Amino acid sequence: MLTRKEVVAYYAEKSGRKIDNFDFYEIYGLFRLAVIVQQIYYRFYHGQTKDKRFAAFGHAANYLEKRCQRLIEASDL
Repeated sequence: MLTRKEVVAYYAEKSGRKIDNFDFYEIYGLFRLAVIVQQIYYRFYHGQTKDKRFAAFGHAANYLEKRCQRLIEASDL
C-alpha cells in the first residue's frame, strides 16, 4: 500500500504535473468532509433524521477538526 506522499509523487510523475502545496489540498479536503459530517450530525441531533448510524458523526467531526489542526500546525504553508 502506497503512502499518501508516494501516491502524490506517483501522480506527479505519471501526469507530468508539479504538485506544490499538497498540504493545502489535503487540509481542504478534510475540512470539507468535516463540514458535511457536521451537517448530517446536526440533522440527527435535532431529530430531522432518525438513522442511528449518524449518532457517531459528532465524534467523527471532532476527529476531522483535530486532524486538520495537526496538519495545519505541521504544514510549511
